[in-house]
Amino acid sequence: MKQILSPRAQKAQHFILKASLYLEIVVAFVLIIAILIAFLKVPGELYNLFLNNDFELNDFIVKSFELVIGVELLKMFCRHDLDSVVEVLLFAIARKIVIEHSMPINEALIGIIAIAILFAIRRFLFVSALDDMDKAEEKLVKDDYIKQKVSEAIANYRREHPTLAEKAQDSVHTADPTPVMDAAVTAEGPE
Repeated sequence: MKQILSPRAQKAQHFILKASLYLEIVVAFVLIIAILIAFLKVPGELYNLFLNNDFELNDFIVKSFELVIGVELLKMFCRHDLDSVVEVLLFAIARKIVIEHSMPINEALIGIIAIAILFAIRRFLFVSALDDMDKAEEKLVKDDYIKQKVSEAIANYRREHPTLAEKAQDSVHTADPTPVMDAAVTAEGPE
């Protein structure tokens, strides 16, 4: 049941919506800056790997996963769809499983089951066209166009290639009995 709001309440609701959108943009910019600052350390880590051989692979993987999760989170802020939420969750769970080597086996199993559930949701229950109404409408228009072309092609095929029953029906109705009657009359002779 939809409540009718007063004009003041509608204005307040509109203001809050706009403010939340602007705050989301600010958070996205802060996240971009944080990702760039974190990325600046990557060349130093690679330098340590190449020259000094003073390199901790686990630390590098942790930082790389954090960068990837940050980028996916940024995409989630920009796209506003369920697909990006599932991707962020997948990366976060995968990070937890890959990074923590001393994780108890039951926690790792729970993480693997969570990833499997997310993949199943993405594969079987998730309809990405519902997130974007323009895509959904475009898909419906395409489907209608395809259905129309298929029905036209079937009608043309039926017109060009009648079935055996139609051919038999046509041959029964096209047979003219009058020539047979004329031949029988001439064989008997005139009366």
